[in-house]
Amino acid sequence: MNARSLAIAWFLFAAGCREPLAPSKATPRLTPQRQTIFAPPAGFTRLRLLVPPVLARETLEKAYARLDDYLARQLGVPVELVIGESYDDVVSRTAAGDFDAVMLSPLTYALAMERQRLPCLVQMIGDGSATAAGYVVVREDSPIQSVSDLPGARFGFVDRSSTSGFVYPVKLMLDSGIDPKKHLGSLEFLGNHEAVLLALLDGRIDAGATYQGALGALRRSRDIDPLSFRIIAKTERTPRDILCVRKELPDAVQVELRRLLLLLTVRERVGREILSPLSVNGFTPADDSAYDGVRKVAAQVRAWDEKP
Repeated sequence: MNARSLAIAWFLFAAGCREPLAPSKATPRLTPQRQTIFAPPAGFTRLRLLVPPVLARETLEKAYARLDDYLARQLGVPVELVIGESYDDVVSRTAAGDFDAVMLSPLTYALAMERQRLPCLVQMIGDGSATAAGYVVVREDSPIQSVSDLPGARFGFVDRSSTSGFVYPVKLMLDSGIDPKKHLGSLEFLGNHEAVLLALLDGRIDAGATYQGALGALRRSRDIDPLSFRIIAKTERTPRDILCVRKELPDAVQVELRRLLLLLTVRERVGREILSPLSVNGFTPADDSAYDGVRKVAAQVRAWDEKP
């Protein structure tokens, strides 16, 4: 065998002994489009999702539209969004069982659980955190610089059952030596966070209480620059909203609903499309104990509010 033949033979031998390439261990991430088909149990023909009126009705309808569509497609039944007339209306409807699933803000959750214990599935995550702060805000051109400048100001709250729109801002003022009923020029309850910010812009109030995501929500709904406002104080952080279901909702639906929500993340395109309108990054398993601090602060503010 000449040198050229020997080289060819060696090449063929080496190629035959070479180990085949190992298959890739990478597997595609599970996304909402890659779901097994859920078979709705008998009698489950729709999902009524109850939410508090944290923003204007049309803003909430638009914000929840993609989540509603996602859940409807995955559960195989229509999703009906029900927006409460007020925070107390949501608590009453929850107590009456007039819902299938309900997204409760921290205080409405605490109030609802005082009436009956509910299965709770997930909590919201926003801005990378399961907690959020409330804001005390003024117009950008306001002379008010801090909480100490609030005495005499016309102040806008959201609702007495709002966590960041009443309870925690009141605690902030009380801790600063300001009694809202005695020291503020006036107190007004405006019903939702969007209304508080619009009243500020209109000059109807001098300062107001709102939640961490309100400025971004107003930019999306009305194209109002967040820099139109100035944050003069932040409250203690609280857990975010929590999703609960009525006890009678079939177990299979509860399990699937929880799974579908935990699956969503803004790290994936589909998740971003569904969650971004809600200012949500994703969901985490529900933890009732996370709301103990809200219960404590609410009791303190309730005692103050009930004084003549």
